[in-house]
Amino acid sequence: MHTLRPDRRPLSIQAYDQLMALLREGRWKPGDRIPPEPQLAAQLGISRATLREALRLLEEEGRILRRQGAGTFIAPERRLESGLERLESVLSLAARLGMEAIPQDLVVEVVEANRSLAERLQVEQGTPLTSVSRTILVNGRPVAYLEDYVPTRWLSPDDLKARFAGSVLDLLRQHPSLRVQEARAEIGAVRASRALARRLQVRPGDALLLLEETLFDVASTPLNFSYNYFVPDRFRFYVVRK
Repeated sequence: MHTLRPDRRPLSIQAYDQLMALLREGRWKPGDRIPPEPQLAAQLGISRATLREALRLLEEEGRILRRQGAGTFIAPERRLESGLERLESVLSLAARLGMEAIPQDLVVEVVEANRSLAERLQVEQGTPLTSVSRTILVNGRPVAYLEDYVPTRWLSPDDLKARFAGSVLDLLRQHPSLRVQEARAEIGAVRASRALARRLQVRPGDALLLLEETLFDVASTPLNFSYNYFVPDRFRFYVVRK
């Protein structure tokens, strides 16, 4: 168990950070009962009053649930939910829902368009594309693995170094000479390969949602093609029908 180091911040904030670190490490899972206050306070080396304040902050954020006479439990995990009719990046969605999303294991490289990518992007085979792959963590857990392919004339590796925060869609929307209009997507289910399982912290063979999406401008010119793999119990799509 972690102990607090000397720090000028209030002890309750330090305790909060330590508890958050334990949550990110997977020490407790959703639904788990955390140790009683006397035991946890002793492990952190703080008073019970300080611990209660840290727990109050976690409760306000919806990370824990206090049940009278039963104890304190890790709250059920929130899932990201998005309507398919809404064109929105995972990072923007998470921010809108008050959740923390960060990219991890970012790989940016220039590749040549193979036959499949050339057809999707309506370019010649061999056209240079900027390839962007990364895992998206929301509240410390992997929810998606994304692979984007964009012609280098629209987005170069240097562009990403200067301005990339995790979303190719958001970056293309900021492009001064592009007007993003819509995306056309196909949804299916696939089994997690060993590589995907490692990135998304699932078991090889587990089911994943695959969203294959092409982004278009106002002239119906393809700007970007992406493979988007989602963990079903951490991300849910829905359709509004009228």
